[in-house]
Amino acid sequence: MNREKGYVSAADISERLAVKPPTVSNMVKNLADKGYLEYKKYRGMRLTSQGEKIAQSVIRRHTVISKLISMLGVDDRTAYVDTEGIEHHVHPSTLKGFERLAEYLQDNPEILREILEHGDSK
Repeated sequence: MNREKGYVSAADISERLAVKPPTVSNMVKNLADKGYLEYKKYRGMRLTSQGEKIAQSVIRRHTVISKLISMLGVDDRTAYVDTEGIEHHVHPSTLKGFERLAEYLQDNPEILREILEHGDSK
């Protein structure tokens, strides 16, 4: 990725995602048609403001869900797999609830500890 200009090439994406270049080309065309990215021939592509907004939303969903699952003491691999599954299906209001719960548990570690200990006693 050319960090100075904010562009990434199709080859970079192909390598990073381990997919064939034609798959990347189709994806790029589709995302450009929807207004999520700009494509400059021979330079690469970058997200539009609309694409950036969507990307930030995806990152936020992943972060909130992953944080909550990890707080519950789930091992890293399972937390990752579960987060990947949940993040694609969670409703925004449910996500907001997860976020509030994670913040509450973070601010009240004694309650989180009690929840975790209660689960161990069963």
